[in-house]
Amino acid sequence: MSVEQRTVAPPAPDDLIGDAEALFKEARRRARRRRLLRLVVVLAIVGGGVLAYRVGFDTTGTTILTSAPVPAVNEDAFANRGILAFVSQGRLWVLDATKLTAVSRPYQQASSPEFSPDGRWLTYTLRNGLQAWLARSDGSAPRLVATGGATGGWLADGRLIAGAGIWRVSATGALTRVGTRPDGLLAWSPNGGRYVFASSTMTGPFTKRRTGIERLQVSSTLTGARTAWYQAPVSFTIRSGLQGPFIDGAVVLPHRHGILFRVDQGQMDDADGADLYEIRAPGTRPNVLGVTVGLSVTIGSDGAFFAITSGANRYAWQTKMVTTCSAATATCAPVRTNGGVLSFDPAYSADGKTLALVEAPSSTAANIGQTTVQLWCATHTLWIVRQDNAAPLEVSDTHGASAPTWSANSKSLLYVADDALWLLPTLTSKPIRVASPLFTPGDWSSFYGEINWTSQFAWLSHA
Repeated sequence: MSVEQRTVAPPAPDDLIGDAEALFKEARRRARRRRLLRLVVVLAIVGGGVLAYRVGFDTTGTTILTSAPVPAVNEDAFANRGILAFVSQGRLWVLDATKLTAVSRPYQQASSPEFSPDGRWLTYTLRNGLQAWLARSDGSAPRLVATGGATGGWLADGRLIAGAGIWRVSATGALTRVGTRPDGLLAWSPNGGRYVFASSTMTGPFTKRRTGIERLQVSSTLTGARTAWYQAPVSFTIRSGLQGPFIDGAVVLPHRHGILFRVDQGQMDDADGADLYEIRAPGTRPNVLGVTVGLSVTIGSDGAFFAITSGANRYAWQTKMVTTCSAATATCAPVRTNGGVLSFDPAYSADGKTLALVEAPSSTAANIGQTTVQLWCATHTLWIVRQDNAAPLEVSDTHGASAPTWSANSKSLLYVADDALWLLPTLTSKPIRVASPLFTPGDWSSFYGEINWTSQFAWLSHA
C-alpha cells in the first residue's frame, strides 16, 4: 500500500487545543455509544457493517416525501411462521399472519426493529437513531418513547432502555420511566444478574498530557456496587491523541461463562477492526480471540461455545473467517473452507446444534460502488455446520445469502438475498421470497461493502 507524502503547515496553538478537545469528546462518545449502527451484537444471529441512510427531512424535521410504495410480500408463505418486522425503503412494516401493517410513516428512516422478550412489544428507531419508538408486536399503536438516543434494548425483566431512561411497559402499553440509564452501561446477561460497564478517568487540562484508567466493571444489578474485572492506563496529548486500550463494546456470555469485550487502541477510526478479548473472572488476564470488524458474535445455547467473524480490514470481501470458540479455554478454531473462500455471518440455531454461515470468494477490488457491492453479494452462498470441526455443507439455491436467522425450533431459516427476505421452511426446502425490497433498489447503504442487514428486520418466530 502506497502512502502519499504531503507537506502541511503546522496548526496554530489555539487550533490544537480546540481540536484536542473535540478529538477527546468524539473518541469518548464513540466508545460509549459503541457505534450502534456499526457494532451489531445478536445472541442468536449475527450481522456486521455500517448502515448509512439518506435523510428525508427538511430543516424543521418535517417529512418531505409523503408516500412510499407498499413492499411485495408473500403472505401465504409466511402464514403460521410468527411475526416479521422489516424496513422497506426507510419505512417499518409488520407481516403478522396474513396481514401487512405499516408501522412508521413514509421516509421516516426507521431502523433496528426488536421484539420484547415476551413477544408483546416492538421497538424501533426513527430519524437515524435519534428517536426511540414502541409499538405492539403486530405493529399497532406506535408511540414515541424517548429522543436523543436509540433504544438500548430489553432487560431480562421486561424493562426497556431507551434514550437516557429505563422504562416499564404496562399490559395496556402505558410507559412509565422507572430509572436513568447508568453511565457506561455496555451489556448485560440474557437472564439478568450480570451487568457490564466501562468507565474512564482523565485528569489535567487539555493543554497538557492527560492520564487515566480505563476499567471494565461488572455488577449484579444496574445500580449496585461494581467490581473491576479489567483495567489499564490510558492517556491523551494534543500531538499523539488517545493512547491505550479503550473498551469499545461487550457481550455477556450466559450462565457466567465469561465476558467478551473489544478494545480500541486509541485510534480515531477502528473501521479496520479491533481486538476481541474474553475474560472469565475479576483480575484475570484477558485472552485475545481475534480481530473483529464490529462486534459480531453468535452464542451457542448454553454459552459454553460461540462463533465470531475474525479478520481485519474494512473491505467486506477481504480476510473474513468464521471461527468457533470455547469459553472454557478461550481458544478459537477456523471453520474449514476451500482456499480463497471467505466465511462470515455465523448464526447458531436455538438448540445450539447447527451453525449457519455465509461463504463467498475473496476479492482485491478497491471500488465500493453499488455495482461492485451487488455483484459481490450475489456470490454469497449459505452453508451449515452440524458439529464441531466438520466441513460446512452448502444449502441449495441460496445464492446471494446474507444474515441467516433461525426459527425458534431450529428447523427454518430466514435470510437476505437480492435485497429481499427469503424463507427456508426446512434446510432441504426450496427458498421462498417473503418480502422485498429492504433498501431502495440500486441504493444499498454500505460501508466498504459491509451492509448492516440485521438492522433491517427482526423475526418473532413461534415455532
